[in-house]
Parts: sequence; C-alpha cells; structure tokens
Amino acid sequence: MRTYYYNPETPYRVNPDLHLLFWGREECVPGHAVGPMVRDIYVIHFIHNGSGIVQVGKHTLSLEAGQAFLIYPDVLTFYKADMQSPWVYTWLAFTGEQVEPILARTRLTPEQPVFPMDIKIMPDMYNQLTMVSDKEPGSDLKIKALMYEFFSMLTETVPLSVPASSSPNRRDTYIVQGMEYIHAHYHEQVSIEQLASFVRLDRKYFSAIFKESVGMTPQQYLLQYRMNKACELLRKGQFNVGEVAQSVGYSDALLFSRMFKKIIGTAPKHYRQQTRHSDINP
Repeated sequence: MRTYYYNPETPYRVNPDLHLLFWGREECVPGHAVGPMVRDIYVIHFIHNGSGIVQVGKHTLSLEAGQAFLIYPDVLTFYKADMQSPWVYTWLAFTGEQVEPILARTRLTPEQPVFPMDIKIMPDMYNQLTMVSDKEPGSDLKIKALMYEFFSMLTETVPLSVPASSSPNRRDTYIVQGMEYIHAHYHEQVSIEQLASFVRLDRKYFSAIFKESVGMTPQQYLLQYRMNKACELLRKGQFNVGEVAQSVGYSDALLFSRMFKKIIGTAPKHYRQQTRHSDINP
C-alpha cells in the first residue's frame, strides 16, 4: 500500500533555499525493487519496519528498521525490499541551494548514505508533514520549519568528523563554503579564524587547501573580491569613495584607496573617471 503527497504551497522558484517537493509512505511487497536509476533531486527513506538493501555504485548496504538512507542527485542507486521481511518506509523528496552546504556538515556521502533515525523527529516526519499540508495560512512556513528541524537533528545525529586528510570532493565542499562565506560577509571584518571556524576546519589546514585549490590565500581572495565589488560600485557613479569603502568593509577611506590602487592599478577616483569617460565615448 502506498500513499503520496505533493507540497501544495509555493513553487521552488519562490523558496529556492530548501524546498520540500513531495513525501509518502509505502508498505513494500517482498522483493519490491526500485532502479537502478538516477534522480535530479534528493530523496530520504526512513525505514520503520522490515529490511532491505541499497546499492550505490559498487557498494551494497543492508538496512533494517530504525535506519534511513539518502539518495543523492545524479547518483545511480538501486534499492530492494527483503524477500522474507520487506520494509515499510516513508520518504521525503526535496531540493534547494542550502541542501549541499547542510549535508557537508554531516558524515553522509553518496557512497555512505545510511544513517540512524533519531527518536524525536525522523520517525514522525511523514505524519507531521501530512497534518500541516492542509493549505491553511502559514502551512508553507510550518513545512519549512519541519524540514529545518529535521536537518538540525541530522547534523547532530551524523556530525562531520574531519579526517587527517579529506577526500577531493569533500575538500571542494570546504572551499565552496569558504568562498560563499566571503561573498556574504565581505563588507564586514572577516578573519581566517572565522572562515576556518565556519567550515569546521583547522585554520592552517583550511588556508593550505584553499590556496592549493583557488591559487591564492583566503585573505588574498577576500581582498580581490572586495576590490571587484568596489569596481562595480564605482562604475555606477552614484557613490563617493568613502561610501564605496564602507560598502566593501573599510572604515578608513585612505586605507581602501591604497589597497584599491595596489590591486586595480589606479586610484578609486581615477578609476571612476575612466569608466565614466568610457561610458560617454565607447
């Protein structure tokens, strides 16, 4: 027996950070199998009774009641209910820009997608989502709150433990997280300690893998990003040098001007004049 629900609320484009697509429940018949197949979304299955197997690439994993598994986008996956004790599971299908950064804070990977259910949130996700999906005012917020509560519990259940040397894929995730932090906070006072703490790595180790990957240190990247943003503001011609300096994280306009000339090769005022002239006489 299978039940299936679609999120009745706003479409993904309105809530791109974390969007629940659909959820459901199934009492599988013996040997019920799905795949091998590739999806373009994330799907989590919570096993409430019975057992089965999951195959991801060359890995075959046996699961039983009390466990869950995550299907990653673009990863070939096959799963099958046990012949003697077929599983009963519920599932969530979701997508969003915040999913990958959140999962990067856990030990889960496409090759190791299995985790234990906690006793407070995960076993009852299906029922809670079904109860709030009645299109009443605020139900979209209730659904999102449940999803964030789930992910909060997931990061506690399978927290990231950083090995001595990280895999290339995991390292790429750290780099992207660090760059996204800079993009969001470049107008503030940003230190390497803050960046390393944000991605949960040792400061020296994070600096080393960042430079190896990006070709410059995090501090150099921050400086370059700030000056690129300053160029954008100066080209608009609406802001004076002091306002631009404040907007990219400098309380001292003179220090900003020195750093701008060092990176861009000309003073901010001269740069603005040049771009204005270029706009008038292309």
